[in-house]
Amino acid sequence: MSRQEEAFVERKDNPESSSLPSSVVSQDVEVTDFRGPGEDETQNNLERTPTSSEAQKAVSLRFLTVYLIMSFFILGIFSIYWGTGYKRNTRYDRLKMLVVIEDAQVVNGTEPVIGNTLKHILEEPSSHELGNWLIQNLTEFEDAARSHGNSIYDEVARQVHHQEYWAGIYVPANASNDLKNAIVAGDTSYNVSQESVKVYYETGRDMMAMNSYVTPNIQKISARFAANTNGVVNGLLAGMDASSIFSNIDSREVATTPLQFYMYDARPWNDPTLFAPSQVGLIYMIIVTFFGFNFFLEIHQSVASFGLKTIHLILYRVLSSIFTFFIVSLVYSLVTLAFQVDFTVAFGHSGFLVYWMTNFLTMWAVGAMNETMAMWCIMYYPPLLGFWMLFWVIVNISSTFTPIALLPKFYRYGYALPIHASYEITKVIFFDTYKGAMGRNFGILVAWDAFGTIALLLTSKKFGQKMGAKAKASKEKIKQEVREEYEKKNIDHSVSESPRERAEQ
Repeated sequence: MSRQEEAFVERKDNPESSSLPSSVVSQDVEVTDFRGPGEDETQNNLERTPTSSEAQKAVSLRFLTVYLIMSFFILGIFSIYWGTGYKRNTRYDRLKMLVVIEDAQVVNGTEPVIGNTLKHILEEPSSHELGNWLIQNLTEFEDAARSHGNSIYDEVARQVHHQEYWAGIYVPANASNDLKNAIVAGDTSYNVSQESVKVYYETGRDMMAMNSYVTPNIQKISARFAANTNGVVNGLLAGMDASSIFSNIDSREVATTPLQFYMYDARPWNDPTLFAPSQVGLIYMIIVTFFGFNFFLEIHQSVASFGLKTIHLILYRVLSSIFTFFIVSLVYSLVTLAFQVDFTVAFGHSGFLVYWMTNFLTMWAVGAMNETMAMWCIMYYPPLLGFWMLFWVIVNISSTFTPIALLPKFYRYGYALPIHASYEITKVIFFDTYKGAMGRNFGILVAWDAFGTIALLLTSKKFGQKMGAKAKASKEKIKQEVREEYEKKNIDHSVSESPRERAEQ
């Protein structure tokens, strides 16, 4: 007979043994062996079985809610970026192109065939789909050039450099007569393209826009103009003995040279490395400031436990973030310096300092907003933090990496955003583009810095109060649970005592 069986028989034969404490019996026999399922298991079954249908509905509702939230933000945020490409090619007529035709007078009996041909091509409806070709009144343009002490061509360059136009097309005075004389004389040294139609533009203003829209569309106009080479030559030689002229092989060479535009890029994008700090790097800048919030969160929590006054803690929180942006922006700037990018183009040896301070102000602007929104998300709905990151990146780059002139009017908000301002300043540093807008763009960055700092101050206070209240409530809840568990154990112990034990007590 086993020990368990002997103990059972002994209890059955000896009534007093039934009054022994359960602990004595449990030395050989587990109580649960005779009582069936444990108390916790029974309680779980009691809670689960009657409410399983309701629990399933609750879970399904939570799934549906999450799907709706994600769908709402995906549709709303991604549509901002997708919208930048919607019917973009129908808005080329918003790209303002300066056209100045000095070849407009009859010179020595030669009609201004080149100027008239170009004007006719630019006025065709199909050309309007490629750009807004603004043919200037020559008298008014001469007055503008004179007021700035410029020649006509220099005034074209000045207005394009000042970003009043995306490009300038210039036909020199006497272009038709000069080409006629070169053909008749067989002057092969005559540069047909350069002396006929010149195009001035600056790729540094916007590399993507210039290479994708501006210069390709100008080259399409150039191709149409070149297709009229025979007509231009025939017009120039009208009334002359063409067969006698073309008996000279050099004359034939000059006459058959295509009348293509001479393209002059005053601010070329020669260093591929610049693509990183000028465009993609701006995205990374936003992301890095977001990482900083996570890296320093534990440190901030440790400082919060020092028992500082609320105002001191808030000031610490804000000033530590600003100092972090200052250091991280330096490291970010050093990456560009390490790849031997020329910082002396616009500001000489001060170029790197200007670049660093621009990055610092930009990181401060986007980083302060990242930290502010991160705290709001943590306080109320942490999963939204990722969608804020997507929104902040997309809303900034959508109106920055595509010319706002080619976007719907909705995207004009980009003029007021920090990344757009930083992008414009960066192009000045690397390509010496027009400096006239630098004051405005630095002002935008400083305004965002001020707004972000104020928002961070107020949010830090709210965050401390909210999280402190949550911590206090959690602590009280734990205390209550411990108290209830303790009382429950006392009750269970009292119920499990035998009458003999209670009598002895």
